[in-house]
Amino acid sequence: MKVLLRIIAIVSFIATIFLSYEYIYFQKKIYKNEKIRLEKLSKNAVLEIESILQEPMNIANKLANKISRGEIPKVKIRQALYKMIKSNENIYGGTITFAPFSYDKNQRLYSAYYSKSGQNGALEYLQLSDIYDYTTPKYDWYVKPMKKGNQWSEPYWDDAGKTFMVTYSAVFYKKESKTGKEYPNGVVTVDISMVQMKNIIESLDLGNGGFGTLTTKKGNYIYHPNYDYVRLHKNIKEIANKNNDKIMLEVIKNINKNENGVVDYINQATQQNAWLFYEPMTMGWSLQTTFFLDDLSFNITFLRHKLIQIITSTILFLLLFLTLFLLRDRPFTQSRAWKSSLIISLTLLLGIGLIWNLALFFDSSKEEQGTRVWNHTTLNQIMNNINQKHTEKFREHPLYIPTGIYIESIDIIDHKVLSIVGRLWQKYPKKTIDNKIIGFHFADAKEFSNTKLDSCIIGDYKVINWSFKANLNLNLNLSKYPLEVNKLKIKIEPNQIQQSVVLIPDLESYKLRIATQLPGISKNLLLKGWKLTETVFTLNKVEKMVNFGINRNFYEEILPSLNFEISIKRMFINAFISNLTPLIISLLILFTMLFLPLSISIDRILGISVSVFFVVVFAHLSIRKNLNINEIFYLEYFFFIVYLIIILIIINGFRNLLHVDSDLFEYKNALLSKILFWPIILIIFYIVTALAFY
Repeated sequence: MKVLLRIIAIVSFIATIFLSYEYIYFQKKIYKNEKIRLEKLSKNAVLEIESILQEPMNIANKLANKISRGEIPKVKIRQALYKMIKSNENIYGGTITFAPFSYDKNQRLYSAYYSKSGQNGALEYLQLSDIYDYTTPKYDWYVKPMKKGNQWSEPYWDDAGKTFMVTYSAVFYKKESKTGKEYPNGVVTVDISMVQMKNIIESLDLGNGGFGTLTTKKGNYIYHPNYDYVRLHKNIKEIANKNNDKIMLEVIKNINKNENGVVDYINQATQQNAWLFYEPMTMGWSLQTTFFLDDLSFNITFLRHKLIQIITSTILFLLLFLTLFLLRDRPFTQSRAWKSSLIISLTLLLGIGLIWNLALFFDSSKEEQGTRVWNHTTLNQIMNNINQKHTEKFREHPLYIPTGIYIESIDIIDHKVLSIVGRLWQKYPKKTIDNKIIGFHFADAKEFSNTKLDSCIIGDYKVINWSFKANLNLNLNLSKYPLEVNKLKIKIEPNQIQQSVVLIPDLESYKLRIATQLPGISKNLLLKGWKLTETVFTLNKVEKMVNFGINRNFYEEILPSLNFEISIKRMFINAFISNLTPLIISLLILFTMLFLPLSISIDRILGISVSVFFVVVFAHLSIRKNLNINEIFYLEYFFFIVYLIIILIIINGFRNLLHVDSDLFEYKNALLSKILFWPIILIIFYIVTALAFY
């Protein structure tokens, strides 16, 4: 017997080592490949940003040198500036600005400015000296380069261009006639709109929660997904000091040394594990990209299986090791037996707790179909794929309607109905707007009503706002109760079915597009019994085997439908306290019954057992009524086990009444049954838990 146990223990130990190695190797391989991809992504983004900035710099330097050499007469200054702005798509605007009285002795200031602020990017001319005095200290684009030479400005709001800008200033000079010494005579500037930086950084594939930031040499934000950081001139070092973020402060030191790298850290805003990549740029700027580890493309089911296997083999090894330790050639005392029972029980409880944690973290719902969309890269890829398929079939491209949603109230009724109240808006292109296509509805809605609040024209779009109330059919997976992780899906569909219309997320309307920050959800919103973990838009292709009476092929097109998904996690501590308390008390009562004298009457045993039975049954029925469920759920197996124990205790009472001998129940006053009570129950609980969440 001991030999067999040793063999099984050795096999379980080897299995633990092998499975752990396989899991760690698999995880490290994914980490390594993803880090390589993200590092390459950051470097390419830096090269792309620098290529956009370098050419305007060269153009500005070239024009400044020509003015310094006197190759451009003053009468052609505006013409030269016009050509410079027109020549490069990355230049939003620019100036040729002279020092006071340098352009004209009778005119103090002269600053010719062209910008692409006209309709469809047409160039518009302004004389900046008519708007403000650019020689005042707050205008860095002029004052600082006149003192320190060519340089980039900090980000600023440009009154003329009506947008946030960064400006490169190239100084041109004039020689003194007597000494031949050169002195600054003005600047040629090129303005780069923040929109271009924003588009580049937002196009990076950093997962659904990841984001990029761009800082200047001084550490001021040029781009941040929370635009207030740019608007309020937030500084990366000041924020790190305020949050006492030691890792970020160390990163900032490396940034100041023009070094690149990657660090593991916990994001201060979301408290999630993340990688922070930082990459220097030639002009002293720095690009930082944050990637959340939750967005790694793991095979969730595979990892969960591996970890449960590791836990099970480890538990088996520990139990066998303890058994062999107890079977050593030493007296087997009651004290040792009770200590062993306690250790085994705690080991099994630990294993059950670990599997519970896995059930919440490695949930298979993360592998459900549908493309998650919280960034422009993913959205553009989807639209390009749809357009390409339509082009191949010589069909007109669909009409894309940016759509946003904001949930103000949410409730789950009887686990079958999702009740929501909120606002929804859509942006319809002005050129193609048709009253027939205006509107939306929720699929799976039992009740739905909406009210148009307002509409306005913004740029090329007509924006329409609605308020809505809806009760939606809900299909929650309650089989893992009370350890469920579910998704509430709000399926938004266009009213128009004759024309190809695709609703897409209006990403621009969300200030912070990090899924765990719950964009699209009111900050005051609470869902009783559940924790909201993330929100995300998804685009799912759904085949509807009906043509709604319109003469077209069923397989002609399958356009994606827009879903707004809210991930929720049961507050299991509350559920466990309310549901497990009757079970735990019942088990304690049943355990104490083993300490009753053998002479106790069968009536007493039956009385206690029936009382415990009714407590358990009423608790069981209460849960089933509350869940309104037609399947067996995880916690229900615990009730079945308690029922079985009650039956066994009653059987033992009749065995004692009929004087049927049993070593298990009679050896040293039922010592074995007392010692094995909790280990056996917890072994069964562990097996049920492992199978339920495998």
